[in-house]
Amino acid sequence: MEAWISTPLSVDEANRLFIETRTCVNSVVAAGRKVVIVCDLTQVNLFAPEVSDKLLQIMRGDTPQMERGAYWLSEALPMFSLQFQRMIREAGNPERRIFTRRLGLESWASERLTPYERERLHEFLDSRERELATFTARGVGS
Repeated sequence: MEAWISTPLSVDEANRLFIETRTCVNSVVAAGRKVVIVCDLTQVNLFAPEVSDKLLQIMRGDTPQMERGAYWLSEALPMFSLQFQRMIREAGNPERRIFTRRLGLESWASERLTPYERERLHEFLDSRERELATFTARGVGS
């Protein structure tokens, strides 16, 4: 499962994300597979408390079906890193990790993927890097 989130993120958007995540996780589980989540959070500053609570609810719900969760954060946002580290701890799955570098994320997540899924992961991360470069070039991410 691949996702990217940016802020601001409203409670309504977090609720929609909850429903979409449930649907995706349920379809993967119905196919007899465990879920590998890769999420780009490089454009997140901080989550509002009610949004953080909703996302933590999603993470806790995924824990039994999740084989691995890799989260890409910007190293330029240490406060968000602390917030997300707390969320991961509270979600209760040691197979969730934060990365600030693409190479480490891609290597770790790839260990549990099929060749096709590895290729898709590479394409996803390429597209996210291009988006981040555009975002930063506009001065938005600086």
